[in-house]
Amino acid sequence: MACNKKPFQMTDDEIKKEISVPGIHTTEKFDVASLFAIVTNILKPATIAADNVIRGTKQPHMEIKGERVIATSFIPPLCTLKELSYEMVCKDPSEETAYKTTKSILEKLKNYSWHVRAVLTLAAFTLDYGDFCRHLDQFHSSDQLTKSMGILKGIPALLTRPSIDYNHESAIVEVNKLIKDTLNVIDCIVTLEERCVKYNPKDVPALSIATDNISVYVFWAIITVVVCTTRMCCLIKDERKTQELSRFAEKINAIHVKLKLQIQLCNEEIEKIEAYWKLIRFLKEPLDIVEVLKVLLFASDNRQQVKIFHNELILEAVKTKKVLLFFSGMDVDNITEYVSILNPIYEKVTSNNEYKIVWIPIVEQWTIEMQKKFELLRSKMSWFVVQNFSSTSAIKYVKEQWHYKNEPIIVALNSQGTVEHYNAVHMIKIWGTSAFPLTHRRDEELRKREDWFGSLVIEFSADISTWIKEEKHIFFYGGKDSTWIKEFCKEATGLANDDVKGARISLFNVGKDSGIERRFWKLIDNFFLYKSHMVTEVGTVTKEIQKLLSYKNEKGWVVLCKGARLVFSGYGTTVLTVLKNFDEWKQCLNDSAFSFEVCLEKYYNEQLREDGLPCRDFDIPKIDGLLIPNCRKCPDCSEIMEMSIRFKCCHQNQHGFNLNCSHNNGHVTKVQLKEKVSPVSLVCGMTVTAACESHCQNKC
Repeated sequence: MACNKKPFQMTDDEIKKEISVPGIHTTEKFDVASLFAIVTNILKPATIAADNVIRGTKQPHMEIKGERVIATSFIPPLCTLKELSYEMVCKDPSEETAYKTTKSILEKLKNYSWHVRAVLTLAAFTLDYGDFCRHLDQFHSSDQLTKSMGILKGIPALLTRPSIDYNHESAIVEVNKLIKDTLNVIDCIVTLEERCVKYNPKDVPALSIATDNISVYVFWAIITVVVCTTRMCCLIKDERKTQELSRFAEKINAIHVKLKLQIQLCNEEIEKIEAYWKLIRFLKEPLDIVEVLKVLLFASDNRQQVKIFHNELILEAVKTKKVLLFFSGMDVDNITEYVSILNPIYEKVTSNNEYKIVWIPIVEQWTIEMQKKFELLRSKMSWFVVQNFSSTSAIKYVKEQWHYKNEPIIVALNSQGTVEHYNAVHMIKIWGTSAFPLTHRRDEELRKREDWFGSLVIEFSADISTWIKEEKHIFFYGGKDSTWIKEFCKEATGLANDDVKGARISLFNVGKDSGIERRFWKLIDNFFLYKSHMVTEVGTVTKEIQKLLSYKNEKGWVVLCKGARLVFSGYGTTVLTVLKNFDEWKQCLNDSAFSFEVCLEKYYNEQLREDGLPCRDFDIPKIDGLLIPNCRKCPDCSEIMEMSIRFKCCHQNQHGFNLNCSHNNGHVTKVQLKEKVSPVSLVCGMTVTAACESHCQNKC
């Protein structure tokens, strides 16, 4: 039975199980802070008064430091306190009885939260103990009321003139100290509860750990108050049998040490949170770029001293300037690639002196190896470099507000310190120096450009620039099969030499130079990420990019441009068949107003219907921080592509291909998520794939 329980023989888990009483915390408002303030304001001077009596000293009234404020409207729960006081007094001095009493108190207070139960129990004890200490201190007063009240409190049993009986001295000292220690424990419990109200445990993980055993700590605080009450009753009644307190004192002290450490850990985390919130408030409406860099780079919570290279005062240099903050890790190959991309940008911004570039590597721990990497990378850069960027709040801000996820980002700030673009990396990668100004508005303009393909490939050859200016039809082609490439080159060259109505044709073999081919697919990958970030609808440009990505591992592929505009792309084998059969469809050009590209696409689509459209699938590189949409539509039939690892659509209904027209809303789509994918952070170095087999029921 519960009354036979001995708490010192029980584990924390066993105690938790025993004291877990079903019930809902009271919905009534209860000012526990004011009640605890009263308890503290009574016990601190009361225990001092008891100590003075024992030492035989009499000190004048003095203000107690840290006296707590009590709400003027506070009404104490006197009935509850009297009931609890009655529950504790005049009990047999035994561990089992103390346990039974504690269980009874917890049952009475089951509708209160744990910290309130502890405060109410201590308050009930304080009603009697505060009075006891005051009358102990003033018993020799000539005031008849004070003397009479002291007699009722049992003071004469403790005193022999002119001082306290030696036999009772150690008992009062022990109770007095244990009550002070218990007050400290409950103070810690109340402090943790206040922290839980103010802060989310998700933001302060130490809070969750600290509060996990609160019920056990409250149990030991209450049972300690119970045994102190029993000890005082034995003392006043002058009974030989008494309550042993030493084991309770050891337990309370151990809990106090643990709680102080947990509160310290919580405070350290809270300090970081407060610094982070302060940073958010400040950067919400910045004054100027200098102030922004000052709070980011030179924050008070930097773990190491920040160093700035190259030998120029950065805050002085950025006044009235726009700033590009380049955040990254310390991957040498990756950052070296970015340096090569940023070098022409640096030359441009240096010439007009409008922008400053600052590289800020984010490193968890600066080791000797990291230092070597840093020095190597720093030697490649002509712009500002920051070492030891270690402010916890600033790093958290960059990760959460500017979405840094281990992959490099470039945050563009204006001279007022306001963000003009949260990540201009893809703008710069795709458009280079023509991306300026690096703003979201400019970004939107670039995304809508119709000459995007020509802008990407113009750097590969001076001939391309000439052909674009002349508005020629340009075949770009490549693939894995060298035989196909030779055959296509032969057929396309013959077509170029033929007098084709409305077409002046030129050819460019993307695969003739492995460096150009790698650069080409890198640009297409980047442009896909640039265009499709959190966009699920397949616009014309996004559709063409997805097609291009699906050609990457084909035997052959073809892109046709009219000037800088991409007007057609297709599978190499099918395009080759169409070109070989040019005589069958050349009449299309002569008998109609259709352009060369329209006729080519018309017969290409007819050939696809005859051959059967291959599955459309493509991979994209995994990048930390890239947000992948929940779904993506197929560029051929507009069906939702199934998301697993790879983007893939096999158009099982061959009549549903959206080759020349769009479907209406009558289609049926089957979507199966093999792996739940919402906007997620992906691990660098792997391949994102998604799989989909959709069925389109409507015919074109």
